Amino acid sequence: MADEQKIVVEVPSSSGQYSLVPSPQLSKLEEFKKGWADAIALPDNLADLAYSLVSSVAIPALLSSCWVSLPMPGFIRLGVLGLLAIAGIVILYLRQTVPEVKDVLLLRIGLVAVGVLLGI
Repeated sequence: MADEQKIVVEVPSSSGQYSLVPSPQLSKLEEFKKGWADAIALPDNLADLAYSLVSSVAIPALLSSCWVSLPMPGFIRLGVLGLLAIAGIVILYLRQTVPEVKDVLLLRIGLVAVGVLLGI
């Protein structure tokens, strides 16, 4: 969004002179919603879409496989479970706050769940 150009519209006043009227700015909440919608949206390119979907399954499968097979201290396991709980809260918040991403978010969560189950 930083590389977008500002649009300025010249509107003639009643005296016949032009005055500059800036384009309306999005509110901070709208910018927040648009940013998350852009981040969660699926790519338009077929190759990028395939990579995104495969990585959404493969990376959680690899991590859950390591979780099951490698010996780890208890405090690391607790830390990871804590991070997962925080991530779950953020996902629930995004689902309520940004309804535009509801379907794509559920698809991505489903792919991650499939990856976790494949890794176990």
